[in-house]
Amino acid sequence: MIVRQARRPAPASGRFARSLALLGVLASSSALAQAPACKLLTDEHGLWPLPNCEVVDHRPKIQPDTLKDLNFDDHGLAVVYADQGFHYVDRKGRSLPVLTWDNGPETPEEGLLRGRVGNRVGYFDLTFRQVVPGTFDFAWPFRDGVAEVCNGCRRGTPDGDGHTPMEGGERFRIDRSGRRVK
Repeated sequence: MIVRQARRPAPASGRFARSLALLGVLASSSALAQAPACKLLTDEHGLWPLPNCEVVDHRPKIQPDTLKDLNFDDHGLAVVYADQGFHYVDRKGRSLPVLTWDNGPETPEEGLLRGRVGNRVGYFDLTFRQVVPGTFDFAWPFRDGVAEVCNGCRRGTPDGDGHTPMEGGERFRIDRSGRRVK
């Protein structure tokens, strides 16, 4: 007859520690799953959770009660971070995904914003009307009525300050109607 030594149950403190560890894992994964879909960019707190907002078709959709309480700028726009990028939102709840510039959202230059059109970049006025079609791989802000754009370019390696250069491709300049200029 083989006699097996009975396994001693783990000490109560060990069972408690394992239970706490499991609870911690479950709570943290639950917290990740419930991370806010949208965040509001504020001067005081940076990105702050925005309640009553969900991402629909890669754009923030904000409930009317929350929308009316947003801090809109002089152009009637608020900045929301959703779907891994910044969006300007107007008082009607319409939004425009814009480029990230210096770790924040694109700012208007000469009354225009660089906005995302799929994987391309175009220019929009402050009412989100597309002024120059989204046909560029990258685009820089307008200065004196002219902007530099590129096609076939790609993101390079960020420098120590976090600025990412665009490398390769064809660079050229356009006017506010999207025509090439010298």
